[in-house]
Order: sequence, then structure tokens, then C-alpha cells
Amino acid sequence: MGTVMNLGSHINTEQSDSSPNVTPDGKYLTFFRGGYTVNEDGSFYVYGNPYWVSVQIIENLRPKY
Repeated sequence: MGTVMNLGSHINTEQSDSSPNVTPDGKYLTFFRGGYTVNEDGSFYVYGNPYWVSVQIIENLRPKY
């Protein structure tokens, strides 16, 4: 597992942002943003949407040595 990095307010939000992946062509970062609610019976309902952004957001945040 790599180092965790906050990608800024456009990516990291108060919602649950999860399942990050880079596409096989290396051009896009995909992730899921949403949350869940717990029902009275203990089951839960997951809601949200998939998103994608250019991997340039990662490159812009990469430390320059």
C-alpha cells in the first residue's frame, strides 16, 4: 500500500470518498463518492456516484525534488 495523500477539497470531501484507482492507460483517477444510511433492521443502504478526474491532479501535488 502506498502513502496516503489528501488530494484537496475537489477530491477529498466530507462524504465518503473511496475505491481510488488509476485507469490502465494511466490517464484518469476514478473513485466513488457517497455514503450510507442504516435502516431500522440493521441493514444499510449505500448511495453515491462514481467520479473520474485527470491524473494531472496527482502530478500537481507530487513533491518536486
